[in-house]
Amino acid sequence: MKKIIFFIILFLIYTAVICFCPVVTQWDRNVIAAVQDYLKDLPVWIPMLLDSKLYATFIVLPLLIGFVYFFKNLLLWDIIIFSSSPLIAYIMNSVLKIIVQRPRPPIDLQIAVHPDSFSFVSNHTFITCSLWGLVIYYLIKYCSNKFLKYTGICFGILWMAFVGFSRIWIGVHNPTDVFGGYFLAIILLMIYIKIIRTIGGKI
Repeated sequence: MKKIIFFIILFLIYTAVICFCPVVTQWDRNVIAAVQDYLKDLPVWIPMLLDSKLYATFIVLPLLIGFVYFFKNLLLWDIIIFSSSPLIAYIMNSVLKIIVQRPRPPIDLQIAVHPDSFSFVSNHTFITCSLWGLVIYYLIKYCSNKFLKYTGICFGILWMAFVGFSRIWIGVHNPTDVFGGYFLAIILLMIYIKIIRTIGGKI
């Protein structure tokens, strides 16, 4: 529990620095511009995959597979914990965005889409990492097939990295918004894993 509290305090300090330090925002803008300039010859549809059905697919698919596995093995607490993670992450982020009210990057840095919501933290990053972090945890815990386990772990890590990077690439989030999404996901995962170890399993 002390570790979770420590990480929460670190996140609050991180959030305060982002809100009250203009240098951070300028750094964000410079990084977005540099990334877009470096990748300008690549097609825009690559980062835009996250604004297509692919993003929803990789939310729904692990939820369905997890539900079937947990139900089959009577791991009913794990069904509740696992299936609730995207919703909890979405609610947490919605509240945080209202509190912090950080603007999106300038519209001239936004490629293809122009969200009108606040920026901190990246919702795509937070939800994806909360869910796929649990997928990786459960693969390590339950999967006996080494090929399936390590393939799932590698895909999960690459997918989480791609989701975060793509939000910077198309200019809809600052890098610090994305890092904040990763940071907050780690905290939520720590809480979930503590709950799983305490009450997870068969009812």
